[in-house]
Amino acid sequence: MEDDKVLAGMIHDYPDALSDRKRLQALLLDFFPQDRRKRNLLMIVYDDGIVAEMRGIGQIDKITLHRFVRSIEMGYDIRTKSAEAAVTTWVKAMGLAMDDRDDKTSTAVRDREASPSAEREWLPSESDSLYEYEETPRGLRILKFIDFDEPVVVIPNIIEGKKVIAVGNYAFKGCVGIEKIIVSDGIEILGNGVFLNCRELKKVELPESLRRIGTTDETGCPKILGSQTKYEGAFEYSGLEEVTIPNSVKYIGENSFASCGQLRRVVLPDKMKEIRENTFRWCKNLREVILPQELDVIRISAFEGCDDLQTVDLPEGVISIEEGAFAGCKSLESIYIPDSVIEIGGGKGTGFLKTFGEPKERHDGFTIRCNAGSYAMQYARAQQIRCARA
Repeated sequence: MEDDKVLAGMIHDYPDALSDRKRLQALLLDFFPQDRRKRNLLMIVYDDGIVAEMRGIGQIDKITLHRFVRSIEMGYDIRTKSAEAAVTTWVKAMGLAMDDRDDKTSTAVRDREASPSAEREWLPSESDSLYEYEETPRGLRILKFIDFDEPVVVIPNIIEGKKVIAVGNYAFKGCVGIEKIIVSDGIEILGNGVFLNCRELKKVELPESLRRIGTTDETGCPKILGSQTKYEGAFEYSGLEEVTIPNSVKYIGENSFASCGQLRRVVLPDKMKEIRENTFRWCKNLREVILPQELDVIRISAFEGCDDLQTVDLPEGVISIEEGAFAGCKSLESIYIPDSVIEIGGGKGTGFLKTFGEPKERHDGFTIRCNAGSYAMQYARAQQIRCARA
């Protein structure tokens, strides 16, 4: 049976799944058990808000379809054919009629609607610094910075008259003399380990055009250690002191800020759905985190070892806090857990890490703030953690 018909049948039988991310994820695993890539693509369309937008319309025109595909393609660094296939599967499964009327809209307007980054003008920024780079169908990808370190480096959005779309994996790895990085507007992707071990890198300015930090593309990214694949974080082991991630960013890869020992304050984008594995692990000086308002999941060991973190208020809508998410947070005095949380301690971990660490690792007065009768209250009682009224 065709994918869209399978998906349509699932929606018909379980209409509530479109309002419950975790349930949708479980159902896709049941209906497409052998095709992880297909499940991931369908979930990306859902997480991007496209499915919610589809539910409010009866038909779809070519401009809107193009906008959806471009959002997936550019926001998640997915090939056009794969993005088209995933979006089209949802369109057919939702029973949307195609509006084939002639389009009088100009190309410029079409491009603005298709790509949020094109809604604003960005100023060309060229650089005298030296880079190795390669061409891709969408623009240049910087492969390596081969100039001498300067205290301030501006990563250009134009090289030899061609647009830069991405800064590739490990491009600035080990550049210990750089203290500040300015990523020029127009750049959309920062690869894995791009600023790995930049120990003196204290400040970074990220543009509103940015869509991804880190990537799931395995080509040249991971290091294989035995049977495990390790993705090194974009800013791992850097000297960052604070960072504000623009709201345009939809994906932040695992380990992205791990072991940033000087990092004190982080502002995350409002629409980000999950904080991935080890994102802020061992950020010992981290004291303040502004969490996304649309956050669903905090993954394994996301904040493990953040010694200075004192209070955390999870936004309404969070569903799951996975194993070891706040283990080793010795100064954590309290955390607010909303009623939406239905799982604490899950995820595909080893089973050895408690979500908030062992009792001897916790602050003496550690308290879970929650509402009476909530899952969080039941968890606190089972784990013998003090709980208080939210």
